[in-house]
Formats: sequence, C-alpha cells, structure tokens
Amino acid sequence: MTIYIVSSGGGHTGYAIAVAEALFELNEYMDIKFIVDPFDKWSIMRIRKRIVNPKYVYVSKPRNPLESFSKLLARIPVSLIESLINIEKPEAIIATGSNHSITPILAGLVKKAKLLISIEAVDRIHTYSIANKKLHDYVKIPIALHWIEQLKNYSRGFVTGPIYEKPLYKTEDHGFILVLTGSMGHLKLIKLLLETDLDDVVIQSGKVEPSFITSKKPHWRVFRFDPDIDYWISKASVVLGHQGLSIVEAALSYRKPVILVYNPDLPQTSGLIDSILLAEKLNGLFINPDEVKPSELVEAIEKVKKEKPFEYGNGSLKLAKIVIDSIS
Repeated sequence: MTIYIVSSGGGHTGYAIAVAEALFELNEYMDIKFIVDPFDKWSIMRIRKRIVNPKYVYVSKPRNPLESFSKLLARIPVSLIESLINIEKPEAIIATGSNHSITPILAGLVKKAKLLISIEAVDRIHTYSIANKKLHDYVKIPIALHWIEQLKNYSRGFVTGPIYEKPLYKTEDHGFILVLTGSMGHLKLIKLLLETDLDDVVIQSGKVEPSFITSKKPHWRVFRFDPDIDYWISKASVVLGHQGLSIVEAALSYRKPVILVYNPDLPQTSGLIDSILLAEKLNGLFINPDEVKPSELVEAIEKVKKEKPFEYGNGSLKLAKIVIDSIS
C-alpha cells in the first residue's frame, strides 16, 4: 500500500513527518512517499534527518507565502499536471493544510484513492485554513483536528489530539534563550530582542539576514535555518516563537517553557485570537510585540522559566491507525 503525504514546508512538513513516524511505528514496511516542492530544500533535508531512506514525489506549490492569489491561479494547472503524472496508484493521500495540498487531493480523486484526508494547523483554534475549508466543503474530505474547539469549523472533522514530531534528543537546559522565527522570520520580535541586555541568545532568523543581528549582538548565535533544529530546542532554557508547530513541539516534545510572540506580518497564518488560545493550551505566555517594552519581554522570559507545559498525548498515532484501518 502506498501512502502519499504532502510536505509543504514549515509546520506542514512537521505534520507530514509526525504522521510518517507513527505509520512506520505501526508497520515498518509501509510504502510512504512525501510530496514536496522541487525547490523546497528545507523540507527535503528535514525529512531526511528523521526518516530512513525517504521517498519523494515532486509537485510544485501553486503559491508561496505572501504571494498573490493570481499566482495560485496561474500555477494550479502545472501543479495539477505534475500531481496526475507523479502520484501513482495511491491508497491514501494525506494533505497538511496548505494550497500545495489541493492538486494532490484532486489527483487522488481521479485515481480513486481509498482515503483522502487533511490535517488542520495546530494553531488555528479559532480560525481555519482556507485550503482545508475548501477541501472539506467541496471535495468532502475529513479533517484531522488537534483540539475540540476546531470542530465548530468542520462537520466532518475528528479530534486526534495535537500532532507533532517525536523528540530526537534528551531534554537538557544549557542556559540559552532560543528564538524560532520560521521560514519568513519575525523582524518585530528580533528588533525587540536587540533592545534587551540578554546575553546568551540563539536565533533561527529565517529571511532576516543574520548579519543584521550579529552586527549589534556579535556574541549571539544566529542562523537562517538548521534541519537539526531539534538539537537547539532540546538544549534551550526557554523557547520564543510565533504561532505555529515549532513552538508546540518545543512545549510538547521537549517540555520547554514557551513564549508565543504573535507575528502580525504573516497574514496567511492564524490570527491574534488563535495565538492567545494556543499559548493558553501550552501553559505558555503570550506577547504582542507591538504592545510590550524590551524590559517586559525580559521579565516574561524569567517568569515563564517557572512554568511547565501542559501534557497531551501525541495524536499522530491515532491518526496513523485511522489511516491504516481505512485502507486495509
């Protein structure tokens, strides 16, 4: 049986890996293929870090973050053709919530896959993914949900619990503050941090040029990306990050105190209310960078060190069992 999992970068790839890990745990001989954009080197490297001898199928993303809707319309035909050609004899296709999932799901319909399913974003507790909503309402596919609150948006939704990757490293405290800014970066948070006197800081900067940070704080460790980001998470004292899967994995996989710093410059992701609710779910702190002073950020870091994240079972295994039962 061949199962295709859409891996669209960022948290979407995280969900794909988490489900693949659970599927292999249930059946080590499972034939799993990751659908990736041919230029998404980060996803390819991250999958390779966690999955032994991974298999890839290449399908172009119709639209990248912050691109216009017209880009999506222009690229959809190419993406659909690639999906129809490259996805062969699918038993199941697992989408992960981005526009990249649309054409593989349509190809699965044409090729009569036994199961078509998608995963909602863990941070969309109040709002919903537009791609998932369209697939749910028009293609009638079920949506795997992390939280009970998400059921209000999906009549065919079912709750698995939060889906996240397994830890790769032992959790230790090496005393540094880790800042995760995702693929797009978080300039407002970085500028706020630069006004503090924090000493031991590690920043994954995304699209923000590392030299912009190190020119002001030469002793800070800064890199754009690291496919082994789990190492840094596992050794941090506190983790700061925007709304998304990485901050969830810091809290749930590695039991790290977390501060969710809302990023208003990501219009295609979840919103302000989602971020507040997610911080509550993780027993972390929420900060709006437009409303706090540098000194208040430092105070929040010291405060959250005393907190422990709430515990949730990993929903990946529950979803994997549903997938296998549906195609057996």
